[in-house]
Amino acid sequence: MTIVSPTIEHECIPLSQLGEREKAVVHMTELDADEQDALTAMGLHEDASFELCQQGQPCIIQVEATRLGLSKEITSRIMVRRCGVCN
Repeated sequence: MTIVSPTIEHECIPLSQLGEREKAVVHMTELDADEQDALTAMGLHEDASFELCQQGQPCIIQVEATRLGLSKEITSRIMVRRCGVCN
């Protein structure tokens, strides 16, 4: 009997590497406290799920019913996990 280890589907990547229409969950950020507070106030916080609407400058994501425009500099520092079953 061969034991196969499961594939790691929840590997963290920068938000800037997601493809359009992909869904993901925020895992952690490498932002300063003021940036994190501002994003949290808009609904983008640890474990928040979202959909990438448009990659580029700005990157457009949708968190629940709100769309946010984020700079490439910010999206390269927000770590996410791809999600096939996000709400």
